[in-house]
Amino acid sequence: MPHLSPVAERYLTLLRVHPTKRYSYEKRGLRDLPVIEIDQHAPKCKQGESWLYFAVPASADLRALRPDERLYVGAQTQDRMFRGDGLNGSNYHHAEMRAGNGTDTPVDFLSVGHQIAIYRVSADRIADQVRRTPVLEPLTALLVQPRTPRKHLGWWFEQYILFAERGLWRWNTAMADRSLSSLFASR
Repeated sequence: MPHLSPVAERYLTLLRVHPTKRYSYEKRGLRDLPVIEIDQHAPKCKQGESWLYFAVPASADLRALRPDERLYVGAQTQDRMFRGDGLNGSNYHHAEMRAGNGTDTPVDFLSVGHQIAIYRVSADRIADQVRRTPVLEPLTALLVQPRTPRKHLGWWFEQYILFAERGLWRWNTAMADRSLSSLFASR
């Protein structure tokens, strides 16, 4: 993260779990979930953009992120973080992140008074950092990987982080894509 911190922008702050409001997302069969209140610091991602995003405690220093401050890392090409029937995009809903890891969940984290900052970095800015930063040179292999709507550049960076920092992101339960092992066999 220290190499990404100069180009990361704070996107959201997850402030708290609302004490009484609940929501449903009928399209996905989700009902009676707690509403998470947010501050939004930047516009939502547009379809077709490729982003890497990561969640950390709001007080964390991105230049010196401790292992216990790595909460969640993901990638997206359009913003699907806001859902909930009748909430007009004001509720933070990210099914995989909300699921957490067993009993360690964002709702529990927020419920004890912590806040969560979600930062994002466009894949193009990460690619520029990789090209300009000698220590990141091994990551140039990611820049030439085949891309699909699902495997966009931000996704490749996410997979690399999950590979290189295996098991360090608290709420990520999926392993990195197997293709990363052959790309970075010497790690």
